[in-house]
Amino acid sequence: MGQGNEYLYKDPNICILSGNIIRVLDAETSAEVCKIDLSSFDVTIPEGSPSPSEPKISLLSFNDDIVTVHFEKKGRPNNSRILVLSTKQTPLNTRLLETIHLGSSYKLFARHTADCIYYGTHSAEDAYGHHEWEVRGVALSSKYEIPCAPLQLDKFFGTDLGSTIAFEIHGKYFYAVSNQTSFEVEEIDWTSFYHCVRFPLGSPTREAMEVYNKVYRRQHDEGPIHDSWTDITLQFDEATDKAIIIEARREWPASTSRQQRTFYISEFEWAEKSPPASEDGSPLAGVSGGPLLPEDDAFVGVLDSSNNPNYAPKKYRPSSSYHPEITPDCGATRSFILARTKFKGYNYSCSSFFDFVEDERCCSESSATPCLRIRIGTRREAPMDPVPPGQDTLSKAPSFSSPYHENDVLYRHSPIQMWPPPSSQCACSKRLHHILNPALPGPAHSRSITGILDERRFVYMLRPGRSDNALGVVVAINFGRGTPPLKPDEAASASHEGNAEGQMNATRWNWTPGVCKRGECR
Repeated sequence: MGQGNEYLYKDPNICILSGNIIRVLDAETSAEVCKIDLSSFDVTIPEGSPSPSEPKISLLSFNDDIVTVHFEKKGRPNNSRILVLSTKQTPLNTRLLETIHLGSSYKLFARHTADCIYYGTHSAEDAYGHHEWEVRGVALSSKYEIPCAPLQLDKFFGTDLGSTIAFEIHGKYFYAVSNQTSFEVEEIDWTSFYHCVRFPLGSPTREAMEVYNKVYRRQHDEGPIHDSWTDITLQFDEATDKAIIIEARREWPASTSRQQRTFYISEFEWAEKSPPASEDGSPLAGVSGGPLLPEDDAFVGVLDSSNNPNYAPKKYRPSSSYHPEITPDCGATRSFILARTKFKGYNYSCSSFFDFVEDERCCSESSATPCLRIRIGTRREAPMDPVPPGQDTLSKAPSFSSPYHENDVLYRHSPIQMWPPPSSQCACSKRLHHILNPALPGPAHSRSITGILDERRFVYMLRPGRSDNALGVVVAINFGRGTPPLKPDEAASASHEGNAEGQMNATRWNWTPGVCKRGECR
């Protein structure tokens, strides 16, 4: 798709920042939709300048034909700001919609629609001096009248976007979720909860904010967690429009030596179902619907005022609330260590997990650089009678997971697939490897990869080393067929034209059904 310092993707467009230039491209056709020169707005960066005192431009969010840009110059107070720019084909003097000056940019994030923008920093403080999240909103249209005062998310723990917390705007609400329950580790604790917060986009106030910090997550005795693998996102059910918490956790079940990754699916809940709580957020004695502490537990007797444990009875998980990476009957499959897993995600709409990995075995004989490949696994609801005609009805089909409860959903797990095939398989595979693994300066082991995934495509940037000034290559992988299938006569003529590699577009590959099997690919 091109080269740049940073990029953002929101279907159907990709936004690429290169120096002072923002280019918006159609993700399907690669056609340029819009080009913005930031120097027109008194924002410039000397190209390739390594000086830390020079200004820094970064992309924050991209949605509804609007891109937000963070401009910051180190060493100069009150010189950090957000530019809200329209990517529509409008005159230059109407492209800048809003300029927002920032008092702090620590852990800055932004989410927006066409009518408002909400941004936050981890810069507020509570009564004990702990940093907390502070969220501010700015109206971009007459739809909302947003007060200027910031909204502090009290006792909303977690600092790392994507691993401990997630923020999203959807419909008429701003949503926030955290998988943390305190600033410090509790020595004696039993249960972990999600902390859910939402408020209307037009009313970011304490009175309008809905909070529920007792959404069941897990019991601590389920085993330790490999925190480096933990990912948390907020997604939305296409059928019900409900907010869904998706958390990937790699755990040692029951403290065994075997690790297992599972994608947990929980419904986002808010204050309407919240029990009365004390000032520290724990349920009040005598009011909660469940026991405050476990019965007949040896650790209950050693609790004192220094402990603030969380407890809820163990909750049954239906099969629809978790998706295991490896099922007992999935057969032999390869797994990859974290250092080789450059991107990992889960898409609720597709019931699929997606890993982007470095595979050193793929083309080991012809390449010293590990190949970048997709590793994907999916599941579907199984039919009511999954046993094929003629098969013994007493035997279980190996591709089905058995439910543990009569009301559970039966799922069919597809084998984990990897793509593309080795470059030696056919001419198509060789071309694909060149596109997915573009040549970069410097050693291959130091390259960095960032990615954005939705149900339509995966867009990633491959950058040499760890330098902020090095240009990275942006690649888009479409999951659809792209161009419609050709008619037989059109396919025949297409397979024979431009056989020379030099006459083909080396940066683009379109899948054509059947050509690889017939040996006609190129």
